[in-house]
Order: sequence, then C-alpha cells, then structure tokens
Amino acid sequence: MSLNETRWIDIRHNDDARGTLTALEGDEFPFPVRRIFYMHGVPPGGERGAHAHRHTQQCLIAVAGAFRVDLSDGAATTTYVLDDPNRALYLPVMTWAHLRDFLPGTVALALCDTVYNPAHVVRSWDEYRRLVQETTSTR
Repeated sequence: MSLNETRWIDIRHNDDARGTLTALEGDEFPFPVRRIFYMHGVPPGGERGAHAHRHTQQCLIAVAGAFRVDLSDGAATTTYVLDDPNRALYLPVMTWAHLRDFLPGTVALALCDTVYNPAHVVRSWDEYRRLVQETTSTR
C-alpha cells in the first residue's frame, strides 16, 4: 500500500434548475461495492476512523458538509478535504485514515468492497506500523 494509490474519483451527476442528481453506479469505483455506511451527527471536535482495514478498499464521499481526512501509509501522511458530493476519495487496503474537523450537518458516506469484520481492523498505530514494516520487508 502506498499513498500514491489514493486518488479522487469524479462521480457522474446531472445539474439542472431543480438541483443536482448524483447517482453512484458500480462501474465508477475500482471495486465491487459490498457495504455502504454513513457517518452523521458527529459532535464538534469529534473524530472518526483512526484505524486501517487489512482487506478492505474504501471510497469516502462528503454527501453534505465537509471534513478532513488524514491518510498514512506508515511512512508518509497527507491530508485531504472532502467537501464535494460529486467526488469520492479512494483508499486502498491498509490505509490508516483519521477523519476530523466535521462541519455541522456533515454526512460522510463510505463504500467498501468487503462486509465489516472487526477482526480485520487495525486500531493500534503501533501495530499498524509493525504490519506495514513486515509487508515492506517481505517484498
């Protein structure tokens, strides 16, 4: 996994006098969607994430409002601002993600290629760094 694999995906949408219609269709994403969830009602100063998924690819979308996500591959960290409901941020497997700075009323949508399995979530930064180093040393 490398932060170089992270990328924006533009989502097709239609704008007219009635507003914008954005449809999420499977061919727009680099994986088959198996799970969808959304985060909302995050209190001021609240944070989400601060973990990595061993086997799951994700796309994050700010459906309403905005938030920041800090991503790390164990060697480097970068921050993205999600504030456009017509753009998704692709996160490859084993990307450490920390979501923060949610504006009031933000709705953050996540699309995943696996169903949730708590045993496959790495919640300790130290464990994450160890796993990344093991993977890097075996290449």
